[in-house]
Amino acid sequence: MFLTDLVIVFAVAAAVVFTFGRLRLPSVVGLLVAGVLVGPYGLSLVSDLHVVEVLAEIGVVVLLFTVGLEFSLSRLLGMLPTMARIGAPQIGGTVIVVAAATWWYLGTLPQAIFAGMLVAMSSTAIVLKLLADRGETATPHGRIAVAVLLLQDLVVVAAMLAVPLLARAAGIDPASGDRPVAQAAGLVANPVAAVAVGLAVVVAVLVVGRLVVPRLLHEVVRLRNRELFLMTIVLACLGTAAITAQAGLSLALGAFLAGLVLSESEYGHQAFTEVLPFRDTLASLFFVSVGMLLDIRFLAEHALLVAVTVLGILAGKMAMTALPALLAGYPPRTSLLAGAALAQVGEFSFVLGSRGADAGLLGRDDYQTFLAAAVITMAATPLLAAGLPGWLDRLSRTRLCGRWLTERPPATAESSLTDHVIIAGFGLNGRRLATALAQFGVPHVVLELNPETVRRERARGLDIHYGDCTRAAVLEHAGLGRARALVLAISDAANTRRSVRAARELSPVVRVIVRSEYVSEVDELRQLGADEVIPAEFETALALFDRVLSIYDVPGDTIEDLADRLRLENYGLLRTVPRVRRHEPTAAPLEACRIPAASPVVGRSIGDLHLRTATGATVVSVHRDGASIPSPGPEFRFAPGDEVTLVGTPEQQAAARGLLAP
Repeated sequence: MFLTDLVIVFAVAAAVVFTFGRLRLPSVVGLLVAGVLVGPYGLSLVSDLHVVEVLAEIGVVVLLFTVGLEFSLSRLLGMLPTMARIGAPQIGGTVIVVAAATWWYLGTLPQAIFAGMLVAMSSTAIVLKLLADRGETATPHGRIAVAVLLLQDLVVVAAMLAVPLLARAAGIDPASGDRPVAQAAGLVANPVAAVAVGLAVVVAVLVVGRLVVPRLLHEVVRLRNRELFLMTIVLACLGTAAITAQAGLSLALGAFLAGLVLSESEYGHQAFTEVLPFRDTLASLFFVSVGMLLDIRFLAEHALLVAVTVLGILAGKMAMTALPALLAGYPPRTSLLAGAALAQVGEFSFVLGSRGADAGLLGRDDYQTFLAAAVITMAATPLLAAGLPGWLDRLSRTRLCGRWLTERPPATAESSLTDHVIIAGFGLNGRRLATALAQFGVPHVVLELNPETVRRERARGLDIHYGDCTRAAVLEHAGLGRARALVLAISDAANTRRSVRAARELSPVVRVIVRSEYVSEVDELRQLGADEVIPAEFETALALFDRVLSIYDVPGDTIEDLADRLRLENYGLLRTVPRVRRHEPTAAPLEACRIPAASPVVGRSIGDLHLRTATGATVVSVHRDGASIPSPGPEFRFAPGDEVTLVGTPEQQAAARGLLAP
């Protein structure tokens, strides 16, 4: 009975994932193990495997739909250079290497090329889930992985159409009756033309979707019927997936395109919220269904062959991703992390493998070897992604690998800048900060790991350099010892921690300001040496009460004062880890000082007075004419009546008051 099978699957999966969670192992591995247990090669607890597989395929479709909702067309177009410079060499190189390695074993070159096509595809479902769970989607290696995965989905049609052609080239008569293969042989015999047809379908879906879907949703939303809205969203997702499947493309690609179309409309966020519960539930069934494919008895009988195949796939695919990334200008660490993310065999390879087995390109034992190796590579990916950063850290401290893993400092970053700000990361936050600093004339330098961004922004005149902010040599060449502040605006939590540690070891006095995602990260970052940690979720809470209070006509000054007080109070509560550093007190209370008209500092700037050097206190804000000026720069000039907020020890503040208001 279908319902009984579904209950058994979820019960076993929940128990296994709970156990793996207690052992601090990835949940994806737990779902794969659950599939092995309930599958036909395990305890045979599920009688109708086909229903589970259908639901799993729908889960992958919904997963890719939500990924598309989080993208935008402009972001996808921005990935085209990465697809061309890394994705295409990764796919082509993997096919060539695997074909060369298996030709002698499989017997013919077409069969070896088919094996290369199987291995070249990576798992979109596993990689995107891992990146999302680890908060690494926006990191450099995360962007590389997503771009390569999207290109792999785009070339699915060529792989499908190649099956009967390779079978004929190998002297094998392809099995008849398979609709996609028959369609490939009857409709399009030229792979180049097939790819052109596939691209035309993609463009048509995007164009028609952008013209029709937003207008349709607008009419649906006007009825204020939530059920109708959800049904329309599901229809757009599954309908687009069905259209691309009919054209020989993958269901997952169609779902991604549907999400991409909706992301450009004002209804994208609501659509994402509506389908999120379905995504998490159905996507878990996909991993369970993959685990069901693993034949434990075959694995035991051919353990050596499977082990060699698994190691060859992991090492080969890592190399085929890392090498193009290195040639594209990415650092070794980023290149290897991207390679590790894409080292597994993808879910589409199972479909392609079954078609190849039906066409005679793979024998029974070869197909079982492929299935076993593919499932194991999928299970190994979360473990590899979790352990590789630590291994790279240890290798970077060795004499043999340290020089290679340590990025070279930017060639032009050595400058005479002093009292400047170093911005690490040129995403949304880094870009806005750089714009604000430029408007106020504050000297600054930007470090970024995306070579395309560096090249584009340098052409526009920005002082931006390619460099890894976790490396001491890069920070030194950016002038960390002479800088007033280092702002870490990167999205990678692990690299943020490494950057704070490296900066504090180089300079005990530079002010380190960090942007983090969650309040839970504040303690560790402060313990490592960060002066200020701005958690995004706390600032979001402040923005919410700002909007709500403004509805009730609370004066803006009152709301701003309340927000400032909450920041001081809550950030103070967050700083539960004491730190002791040279040249800096362990506590830094705030105190205000009003500048009288007769003060000798009236009309003089902070830089002229050398206030911090002379007194040790720092000006954090100035209140003038009812407005607050946060973090005034060295060019700021004092005026009569300014209320200056100082941070420092009581002695430092007393010295500053003596200078500002004698």
